[in-house]
Amino acid sequence: MAKNKKSQASKWNIMGPQTKQALRDVGRRFGLDIRLNGLNSRDDLRFIHFLRMHGIDTVLDVGANRGQFAQQLFKSGFEGRIISFEPLPDEHALLLEAAAVFGDRWSIAPRLAVGDKAGRASFYVTQGSASSSLLEPLGGFVESAPQVKVDRQIEVETQRLDALWPNLGLIGRNVFLKIDVQGSEALVLEGARAVLPHVQGILVELSLVDLYAGQSSGIAVQQWMAEQGFGLWDIWIGFRNPQTHRLNQIDALFFRDGNGTTGEAAQ
Repeated sequence: MAKNKKSQASKWNIMGPQTKQALRDVGRRFGLDIRLNGLNSRDDLRFIHFLRMHGIDTVLDVGANRGQFAQQLFKSGFEGRIISFEPLPDEHALLLEAAAVFGDRWSIAPRLAVGDKAGRASFYVTQGSASSSLLEPLGGFVESAPQVKVDRQIEVETQRLDALWPNLGLIGRNVFLKIDVQGSEALVLEGARAVLPHVQGILVELSLVDLYAGQSSGIAVQQWMAEQGFGLWDIWIGFRNPQTHRLNQIDALFFRDGNGTTGEAAQ
């Protein structure tokens, strides 16, 4: 397989720029974008490459929904362990079912929302469950994406990640943190402050415009990450406003630089 990929790359590289452009032009006539299948063109392959480069063997999947992220990660070749967190009752039940076939490789934490404090909180359940959040979607967001309209509110348990950490069996593990919590990223990070020195990398969804009431800006979260010693390694295109096509969200991939300073939580 590796030889075939190298062969394909070699064939593409020996083509002249005019030939490459001609092939792209032909593809675009049929609505296709012709690119070499490899690290430069595929986010999933690049992500696995980075995890292996940093020796990551455990991923904390905060905001797991129905397990889409974890299943894709295993499908892409991740051989380590995943621990998922999800507060919605139906989605949590589906997570347990999906993880059962993976044995010890995929664990599901008790049903709760990871945040900046221990207690109870109102959780906004949207029509498309993947957009549900501790924060309420703003009117403009709902107008552009009707699936984020709030269907109901439920009460959920909340807990800090640094309080959960001792019971997760992470001693001696090389940990990566994935955060997909629809606007409450800063709450998760603040609740993980005590254990962030033990985290080697973080994938976090950042908003470029205000989508949820009270959320931290993407710039503020990125600055806070830099103060904690994490450098930006990659960016993946996320949600676009379907009416204007403006980019609203990105997924930002960070790995530890080792020279962070202690800063205030992102506001």
